[in-house]
Amino acid sequence: MIQKIGILLIACLASVLVKAQTGNYISLKQKTEVLENRKKATKEVDLYFDKEKQVITKYYYSSPDFVTVVNPFGEVKTYYPESNEVAYEQVPELSSKRTLIYYFANNFIEDLGLVDEGFRLVSNEFEGQYYVTTWQPPSTLRGIVTVKMVFENGLPVYSEYQASEENILKKIYYANYKDFNQFRLPMNIVEISYVPSKDSIISRTTFSDVKVSWSDDSPYFNFKIPEDAKPISKSESK
Repeated sequence: MIQKIGILLIACLASVLVKAQTGNYISLKQKTEVLENRKKATKEVDLYFDKEKQVITKYYYSSPDFVTVVNPFGEVKTYYPESNEVAYEQVPELSSKRTLIYYFANNFIEDLGLVDEGFRLVSNEFEGQYYVTTWQPPSTLRGIVTVKMVFENGLPVYSEYQASEENILKKIYYANYKDFNQFRLPMNIVEISYVPSKDSIISRTTFSDVKVSWSDDSPYFNFKIPEDAKPISKSESK
């Protein structure tokens, strides 16, 4: 009898450890600062990602505060608690499976979504300590000639979008990686977009308070929009 109890306890412990190692619930704080025309705008978001359901819920700190729920089909629900209103839209490009948190949390980092957009790999080579891949866009995507990705120790550290060899459209830097057992996430991402006026738009995103759990310990992982919420069109949204 004691032996059976011991085996049962070991099995239960193993189950808990497996769940802990394969935590499907990821939460984090995201802060994005955008500098454009010498003006800075800041956006702060609490993000909740359910890996199993592939649903991302975001709580936006703004005026007024609002919540968005996005599924892998690009169905987006935006809820405004203050007015109890909800807006619905479906945009495939906004799918939860086309976000950075999805790619990094699932270790799909070899192209960070370029394949999903129709890009194809045309070259790969080592340049010193860096591994460099070059991608060409689909014929339907105009304005971009190539995308270059640079990896260090297997992790993306830089991306470059080119309209030509002399004309760079966008640069993205991924830095300050942290290990969360199941995946690694760059805690700082800086994106520089160049506009025709020879100016640039600089966006810096920082992540903090990252938690990985096998338990949906926040109501935002299963966020329910009240049934009596008033539907509004996207154009009416705040």
